[in-house]
Amino acid sequence: MTNNQRNPTFAERIDNFIGFFSPRWAFQRKAHRIALRGANAYENVPTWRNSAGWYPTDGNAEALNSSNRDLARRKARHLERNSEIVNSILNAFERNVVGKGFNLQVRTEDQDWNNLLEEIWSEFSRPGNCDVSGKFSLNEILRMIVRRRLVDGGILAIKVIDNNMRIPYQIQLAEVDELEGPAALRSPKGNAIVGGIEVSDAGKPLSYYLRKNSFETFVQLEPERIEAKRVYFLADHSRPSEVREMTPLVRTLDKIHDLDEFFEAVAFKQKINAAIAVWITTAKDAAPTVGNSLVATGSDSGKAAGSKRIVPGSVNKLKPGEDVKTLVPSGQSSELADYNLAMLRQISAGHGLSYEMVSRDVSQVNYSSARQNLLEDWKVFEQEQQFLIEHFLDFVFEDVVLSAILSGRIPEDKVPRDFYKNTSKYLKHEFIGQGLPWIDPYKEALANKLMLETGQTNLKEIFAKKGKDWEEELDQAANEAVKKLAAGIQQEGENNAKQTK
Repeated sequence: MTNNQRNPTFAERIDNFIGFFSPRWAFQRKAHRIALRGANAYENVPTWRNSAGWYPTDGNAEALNSSNRDLARRKARHLERNSEIVNSILNAFERNVVGKGFNLQVRTEDQDWNNLLEEIWSEFSRPGNCDVSGKFSLNEILRMIVRRRLVDGGILAIKVIDNNMRIPYQIQLAEVDELEGPAALRSPKGNAIVGGIEVSDAGKPLSYYLRKNSFETFVQLEPERIEAKRVYFLADHSRPSEVREMTPLVRTLDKIHDLDEFFEAVAFKQKINAAIAVWITTAKDAAPTVGNSLVATGSDSGKAAGSKRIVPGSVNKLKPGEDVKTLVPSGQSSELADYNLAMLRQISAGHGLSYEMVSRDVSQVNYSSARQNLLEDWKVFEQEQQFLIEHFLDFVFEDVVLSAILSGRIPEDKVPRDFYKNTSKYLKHEFIGQGLPWIDPYKEALANKLMLETGQTNLKEIFAKKGKDWEEELDQAANEAVKKLAAGIQQEGENNAKQTK
């Protein structure tokens, strides 16, 4: 015990005993014991008593998703149609990510060119111009993209050229379940086809196979192959090995369904408690009479006990020997608020949102906590806004401008001479998304003023948070100041004083 400051364990005593007779065996036992300790370096990983059956499945992301994707999507769509909780999450993303839409600001040095491109974009964004079906405006398309990314895991937007339109460029939307590859697992070029997507060895999409149906016979036709350069596959991916999509709602499907069922059970119980019904009973020892047996026969004997329902205001008569007994489980109504709060917090956190954003319940927050929650929620919405800009809007804007030039919608004499040599220079732009809403305008205005005076922020950053362009707002303020001065209007306080006199 000179070198070891603790008593040897029972296993170490056995090792020492074996080592007296066979040092080789003792050495092997100690080596394996050290390796076993290394395998248990993380205390939460070994399968202890409370996690003995926890052996998760792992592997290639696409292989794991493919066997669960369709069922998860069907469940998510069912909840989209029937669950208020899911629609609360979807509405929160739609109104905060898209809201009134994205404001395009062209940032070239030629203001006339900027105004022209913004006019072209405004024309393209109207219903009937940007969508092949003629039903949706660009804002409606963006809201649908946000919704389908949450419910289905993604959506496909296909570029279509229609020369009959003033701006020939249009978008055709397709749902992810329309992806369906041919019977062969490889394309004619030898590339793998995974879930209807032809991919290279590096996993890069090369083409998409979309299911086609005949509108006359409703017979499924051979899938149509569309080059990847024509398709925006706006999917939610969290691992590099994913090829197809997986609905983000998969993390909370069971919790949402359980909470909906709990609400339904409590509501049913409350309706039963609120119903007033009268039951007329007879003596239990009543004797049978001719044509009236105490033993149920015929069709009555086949009726289930649960086939009768309590109707408010009803008057029912029991047969001789029958009685009414109720089984009313206790606790649902009293536990509803706590259970709903706990479950909604978990569901909201699963989608990166606060409980208040999903439930719209702000009874338990003050200004500081409400603003902190809103700032964290807004980081989630800004990520989705950035995705739409980087993966969709930037590319669509460039295609729309090029299409308008080639079709003659933009006159040739208004196109810069070196446009095709410096395309990025003349297509420099910025999309400004939905702005951060106010919680307490007075406090936030004072904070912005203080930060502006101390150099901690600038006008561009302040107006960007509100979804506005700072240059336009500054020009508007200057125009208003000039008109006020020309009209003899001074400061608001002085103006109010004059009106009072």
